[in-house]
Amino acid sequence: MKEMLDIVNEKDEIIGIKERKEVEEKGLLHRVVYVYVHLNGKVLIEKRSKSKRPGHYTIVGETVQSGESYGKAAYRGVKEETGLKAGKLRLLGKIQSNDKEEKDNKIVEVFSCEGKGKVMAQEEEVEEIIFLEPKKIQAFIERQRKIAPAFVDTFKVYKEKMLDG
Repeated sequence: MKEMLDIVNEKDEIIGIKERKEVEEKGLLHRVVYVYVHLNGKVLIEKRSKSKRPGHYTIVGETVQSGESYGKAAYRGVKEETGLKAGKLRLLGKIQSNDKEEKDNKIVEVFSCEGKGKVMAQEEEVEEIIFLEPKKIQAFIERQRKIAPAFVDTFKVYKEKMLDG
């Protein structure tokens, strides 16, 4: 079955529906969620495997399917990528993130939640999972060469709401 995505404008209004392959080839603006999953006081960070940006560090991310809510995609992404069950989601903000190198243009809702259960990385997408204290994420991002652009973009929102606020 073909994966269908809602195409949106910069106001996050749906303007069409396209196959994921076409969205990725043309760099069409679509919806994605990123989730800062907390477990035992630390934040779960993923090292990507084969798909987009292999070897790059990021947080849980999930493409929102056509007709799906951001929240539902967030719960699904946490479960699929980490094996954890996401607790209550806290919406931290909404941004536009553009990865010119990958032609990946998206409207992003950024969430945080507590993870519950045992971590089991999805091997097709996640090479490694590490845990960092929230205050150490900024230094980690600055130190690493391979950081997914959306991680940098979403961390600004996370920092403002969770660390500075």
